[in-house]
Amino acid sequence: MMRIAFTAIVLSWVLTGPAKADAVAEFWKSCLPSLPAPPADGFYRVRSIGGTPETTDIITNLILAGDKTGTFTSPLMYEGDRSIAPEAGAYFVLTDSTAAPRAVLQTTGLLTLPFNRITEKETAVDGPAVRSLEEWTPIHVTFFTNALKSYGKVFSEEIPVTVEKFKVVCSDADL
Repeated sequence: MMRIAFTAIVLSWVLTGPAKADAVAEFWKSCLPSLPAPPADGFYRVRSIGGTPETTDIITNLILAGDKTGTFTSPLMYEGDRSIAPEAGAYFVLTDSTAAPRAVLQTTGLLTLPFNRITEKETAVDGPAVRSLEEWTPIHVTFFTNALKSYGKVFSEEIPVTVEKFKVVCSDADL
């Protein structure tokens, strides 16, 4: 049986109602034949990337265009919870700001470093407008400060940050 895990890593909203969950499940099922190695246990995550509906849609479009090939989280936000923890080789259904499925992404690499050791080598996976450290740092200080509050944690320059690289393996344009 396929299990759907909903991640709250960067969600400012949640899937609403069974219609959205059904649409995600149908999208996943439609993409299965195009996956290089479908998960034996049927596990996949469902997530959006962005702190607001507007940024979620911008980021989703950057990913679909191939301009953003990774994202940033912290183990402090998922601490071993498989339903939200990134895992090399694993898949997730990327949703837009309306919780509509747009793509299946596969995690291709993970690297965890202290926030203050992130360099432009790591930020190169982000969207073009935030690849420089001058742009990336203040945006992600704000992101991690806000995100960690919901976990009862406090941002510091030494928090662990996971760089999650991914690739699009199926998109709504393919179906």
